[in-house]
Amino acid sequence: MSDMKVEENRLRTFSRWPSDAPVSPERIAKAGFFATGSDLEVQCAWCEKKIAAWEYGDQVIARHRRLDPLCRFVINPTESGNVPRASGSSQATGVDDWKNEETRLRSFSRWPVTFVSPAALAKAGFYFFNLEDRVRCAWCQGVVGQWEEGDDPFTVHQRFFPTCPRAVLGPNIDIPAGERISELGIQATRPPKMPKYASLDARLRTFAAWPVAEVQRGEILAQAGFYYQGNQDQVRCFQCDGGLKCWLPDDDAWCEHAKWFPKCQFVQLMKGQAYIEAIQRSSASQKQESSARTGRPEPTMTLDEAMATEPVRQTLRMGLHEGRIRAATKQQLEHRGRPFDTADDLVRAVLGGQVFNEVDLDEVEPPEGSNVIVRRVSDIIGFLVNSTTHRMSTEAPPAAQEMAPPSSPDAPEVPKDAQSLEEENRKLKDARLCKICMDEEISIVFLPCAHLASCGQCASGVSHCPLCRSVINGRVRIFLS
Repeated sequence: MSDMKVEENRLRTFSRWPSDAPVSPERIAKAGFFATGSDLEVQCAWCEKKIAAWEYGDQVIARHRRLDPLCRFVINPTESGNVPRASGSSQATGVDDWKNEETRLRSFSRWPVTFVSPAALAKAGFYFFNLEDRVRCAWCQGVVGQWEEGDDPFTVHQRFFPTCPRAVLGPNIDIPAGERISELGIQATRPPKMPKYASLDARLRTFAAWPVAEVQRGEILAQAGFYYQGNQDQVRCFQCDGGLKCWLPDDDAWCEHAKWFPKCQFVQLMKGQAYIEAIQRSSASQKQESSARTGRPEPTMTLDEAMATEPVRQTLRMGLHEGRIRAATKQQLEHRGRPFDTADDLVRAVLGGQVFNEVDLDEVEPPEGSNVIVRRVSDIIGFLVNSTTHRMSTEAPPAAQEMAPPSSPDAPEVPKDAQSLEEENRKLKDARLCKICMDEEISIVFLPCAHLASCGQCASGVSHCPLCRSVINGRVRIFLS
């Protein structure tokens, strides 16, 4: 448990700590505790005593003192072996400065260990901050100490911090100072928040009772990483745990995912950072252009904040459709910059929109979007017809084969290796298929084993390479041409 005596390591154990918990992870980690993973339970790295119940206003160190007044950390944190988050020379040098190998190497001028070379430590991403034999990584900020003879810095780095960019790349690749791993096209893996929904099939099964299939298709949402929670139209991402609800017909699942949760690893893997940045820029520019061109005031609150106002709550209690209430509120914010002042105004807007939506389609001009739907259906029908015609032309029916005249002696012979070419073509096609689902095309390279074995949908659900069973520390998306 010596690694838990490093405050930064303790803080990392709170990745699933609820955001609305009475006490913040920073305060708990600073008081010597780390999260055990069981609800709100934490444990001291020194006395190993546990606390499971928290209340607002709790003083963590005071509770620690009452729990075990003889704990080494409680008596004297400085002499207990605790490593605080910021100490030594790391304050005098900028964070990005340590990403330069020469700068890291210079920090080992007083390195006390003779059997682990400063050059190997610096190459592995570590710098020395003049405290015993402890070193810190310039990328993940992880601290390692108590070195033993025969230790390899990269092996130790990968064992304790497997998702660190420096540890993922290995000793043969260097990261230039100030360059992020994402800029190299490499994604360090993090386990999904809900691993049981990591597969596409598992997410699809949750949409069996999806209530608004006419608004958003469940299979499209599942492909975008969402699973259905069984509550109205609320969905949640298996990777980042981000939730979305109140879907509108013109919402794009991938676009909304990238817009509201740009740091989600599944979106980054499937769509790329360039796509996410484009969505973010588009969202910001649309707000600016809408305000500048139409002269409409900037909204005073977000749509989710407007949905929490009293007029909206009163209208929801009346039993009106939540999606129509959300659409009317969104339009009000875009045109007026503020939500509805009274429930009566909101009810009139909702009922007005509902009457228009329920008018006989034969009596009104088709909406602009209907032409797009017609064109998409036509494209699908055309594709099916063309593919069927091509298949019929290449595969003659039995009757046609019987009517075909016998081949003449002068007819050219079929090449003897035609069958082998067909078999080779089939093998090439199989080689491009995902080794997990055997359906989609491979597009993800696993690191460090460098096997190209999975499609994007399946890659997020595995922690070991399906070919060599080695641990996956990073992923790179590639495009076959």
